[in-house]
Amino acid sequence: MTLAELSIRRPVLAWMFMSALVIFGGISFTRLGVSQLPDVDFPVITIRLSWQGAAPAVMESDVVDVIENAVSTIQGVRRVTSTSRNSAATVTVELELGRDIDAALQEIQSKVAEAQKLLPRDMDPPILAKTNPEDQPILWLTVQSSRHSLRDLMYYVRDHLQQHFSTTPDVGDINLGGYVEPNLRVWVDPRKLAAYQLSVLDVVQSIQTEHSESPGGWIQAGTKEYNVRTLGEADTQEQFSQIQINSRGGQPNFTPIPLGAVARIEDGLADIRRISRTMGEPSVGMGIRKQRGANAVNVARAVRKACSSRSSKP
Repeated sequence: MTLAELSIRRPVLAWMFMSALVIFGGISFTRLGVSQLPDVDFPVITIRLSWQGAAPAVMESDVVDVIENAVSTIQGVRRVTSTSRNSAATVTVELELGRDIDAALQEIQSKVAEAQKLLPRDMDPPILAKTNPEDQPILWLTVQSSRHSLRDLMYYVRDHLQQHFSTTPDVGDINLGGYVEPNLRVWVDPRKLAAYQLSVLDVVQSIQTEHSESPGGWIQAGTKEYNVRTLGEADTQEQFSQIQINSRGGQPNFTPIPLGAVARIEDGLADIRRISRTMGEPSVGMGIRKQRGANAVNVARAVRKACSSRSSKP
């Protein structure tokens, strides 16, 4: 008996099937995720390595070779490729199609952790990531200001806008483009150093020892205990300039010299190696990434609503 014959002989059953298809189809349509790219984990794991100031040849011999030897012993690895450049390198691990990506990622993390004792101590920790086209930002927002400096703009994006959009429903993560961490710059005057018979190493060691906050322990008074905090870090630019240089050539300096006497303290930014511009003006970009399985259209609407509700602008 064909479907047409069954529908003619039993019209009530046919109407029930049609109603069920319409109802469950409508429910599925409202819950259907909309995305430009599918949610598929490719059998590829990327390891990003960073060592500031290292040449590509040094990255290849001291970092990349160590990581490649560590991950090559994992079961299911099909091919390992790498790319080295100035201060950074990328190791790509291609797995077999039948290999569990999550289990392989955990094994690679363990192997990389074991190999870290062979890596340079001053390099940044390796970053591992799976390759998924859905992890790309679905939209970019740019923030610029003609009344405030670039440093104040970055402070505003980091402390206000990034947190504001991170709490938006179905927003997974936010990538910052053109963002540079604010920091204090110490511009040493060679003539003043020579006048005080100091070296740059004396200044660096004084900053490392004096500008630090170590655990102070606690004090017990009867049945109560009080935490002790040693306020060793400077909170302002003026306090930082008052750090005392207590050593000269590795020997104690019995006449402490303030840091501001031999250097100029600037409240600026870290080294700018990447920039972001909008209509030719400096700006900070924010790439909005949605959560896995979320509706890209709904995320875009939620971000637009969050933008309109943000009345204060830098």
